[in-house]
Amino acid sequence: MIESVFTETIFEQLADHLVRFSPGDELEPLSGGLLNQVWRVRGRPGSVPETVIVKWAPPYIASAPEVPFDPARLAVEASALQAFSSGGLLAAVDTRDVRPPLFYGFEEEESLLFMEDAGPFPNVAGWLNGVSVTEQNVDRTGAALGAFIGSLHRISARQPELRKVFDNRSIQATRLDLQYSQIGKYAHLAGLRDAETLGQTALVLGKRLQEPGYCVIMGDLWPASIIPTDSGIRIIDWELAHYGRPAQDIGHLTAHLWMQFHRAQNHRFANFVWLLLRRFLESYRKALGSDFERLFGLGGLEESAIHFGSEVLTRTVGIFQQGYLYEGLSRDDDLVQEAVQVAAMHIRRPLDVETFIPFR
Repeated sequence: MIESVFTETIFEQLADHLVRFSPGDELEPLSGGLLNQVWRVRGRPGSVPETVIVKWAPPYIASAPEVPFDPARLAVEASALQAFSSGGLLAAVDTRDVRPPLFYGFEEEESLLFMEDAGPFPNVAGWLNGVSVTEQNVDRTGAALGAFIGSLHRISARQPELRKVFDNRSIQATRLDLQYSQIGKYAHLAGLRDAETLGQTALVLGKRLQEPGYCVIMGDLWPASIIPTDSGIRIIDWELAHYGRPAQDIGHLTAHLWMQFHRAQNHRFANFVWLLLRRFLESYRKALGSDFERLFGLGGLEESAIHFGSEVLTRTVGIFQQGYLYEGLSRDDDLVQEAVQVAAMHIRRPLDVETFIPFR
């Protein structure tokens, strides 16, 4: 339970940042966060806005306290939300249908971020499972997501000054340690005969991602960060944003949508997930336009596929299996082995997989 002193500090700072907001009596914990602790604060009658989201970044992964994690990640998210604000460095990105939450305030010393509440809506995976979702809705959502991420990559690539604002190499170093450098071990645990080779391929990518990149990437683009609301799509959790390589965003979302497809409980959901993925990739390719070859090209396709495979291995037999789609399944389980084989194929022969056909 969070200490009352800390609660009082949060309420005091909220009042400083939002003069028309009067917080209620408690913090309402929100589920689903892996990296941080997140609460909703409801205002008293007449407050503007009516609710606020408060995020706190401890010096470790909230869902895995034994894993250290730089709390400065929240300063990166604050910078991202501010950059999308009117007059900000990313204000030119197309946010008509998709945008981050509005920025309300940031206290760096306490690692506290205050932002707009996206509302009581499910993330995109839960939304796809809803009874009222139609093929047209899914098509439109996939297209909007691709257009937004493509616009973000294309416009930020023309602003090299963003490299310093979004210098998040500590996060990339953590990813190298927890993911890319562990793929050989994960592949060995999964029983893959070429585990060492797969591990070396992933390690090369992980080291490449430590180098200066081409554009601002969202950094944590997966279903949990995508919230379809009544007033448009909100992209939340920008603490892993980085001036990096666009393939990391594309490979990440593609891997997670594939895993949702693989674990689908019914054909309707599976078809909707696959449609969303196809439209996302097609729309992203279109949004990059003439910049596609320069920013992405075959190199981006290769990197996306290797990241795809690395993410699937990490979520099926690696450190982040717990709490996700393959939790509780043994390494020998048929579903895990199916996913492992697909992951290995993406690392082993990244330019031959059909996953990224819209980019060919």
